[in-house]
Amino acid sequence: MMLEIARTDIKVTDPWRDLTQPEQMGTVDKLANGIDANPPNLTQRILIAFARNSLLSRGNMRKILTRLIVGLGGNKPLDIQFRGCTFRIQGRSNLVEYGLLLREDYNQPDLEFLLKGLNAGDTFVDIGCNIGLYALPLAKRVGPKGKTICIDANPNMTARLKWNAEASNIKNISVYTSGISDKAGRANLKIRKNDLAIVRLEEATDGQFPVRTLQSIIEQERLTKISALKIDVEGHEDKILVPFFETAIPEILPKRIVIESVQPGCQRVFKQNGYVLVGQSKNNQFYLKHD
Repeated sequence: MMLEIARTDIKVTDPWRDLTQPEQMGTVDKLANGIDANPPNLTQRILIAFARNSLLSRGNMRKILTRLIVGLGGNKPLDIQFRGCTFRIQGRSNLVEYGLLLREDYNQPDLEFLLKGLNAGDTFVDIGCNIGLYALPLAKRVGPKGKTICIDANPNMTARLKWNAEASNIKNISVYTSGISDKAGRANLKIRKNDLAIVRLEEATDGQFPVRTLQSIIEQERLTKISALKIDVEGHEDKILVPFFETAIPEILPKRIVIESVQPGCQRVFKQNGYVLVGQSKNNQFYLKHD
């Protein structure tokens, strides 16, 4: 009989770390020349087109290519169009930037699922909005009489989203720089793989960032109906959605939900409220509410 000896020479390191101050900076350049203040130059356009039509637009190469393309413009931010909206690409570690720049079909199944359920005058809620990949195209869909609620704890992301919205001439959005949980409080932010698209909330009484409940924001916005909701919060979904679903009136519940992590609590409240899993993409699952 062989005995298994526990290894003591293997070091397990935590892949999560605190955000640095530059990663939290909530400032961006002011709009000086309107939309497309820094459009791609000829060399950048050629490389973008080449990448979009090759396997280089996928996987780890996207980060390298994005930085190369931004560098070819003198490392100035690069303004591009995606689904009729303007996005400023800074060339930093943010996988959302890579996809926006190099994939015309980036997150297409997710966006099309949400867009299919939205009409003029509807309301969309984006929790973990980053720089507006979902929020801005959907804000265009619901139009000036509709509303898009954008929530992200990182002031860097919400500042950049506001810039993108202004450059896109989108005014029907409300932006909240706050974490979301089951109770109000404070929290710190942790980043994984040095990527600003992979940030989680770590609640702490002396945390740097404010935390609210989803219900408090809905009440502040005086919402009576949510047409669609997208949530990407790196494992905090139960703490956000379960209290909301357990206390909200049935009429306000979103018809469509795109969610990255479906935890036991969400599975329970989704089932109780008539949601059915109708599809999924590489990263997210799609739920539709049946009345």
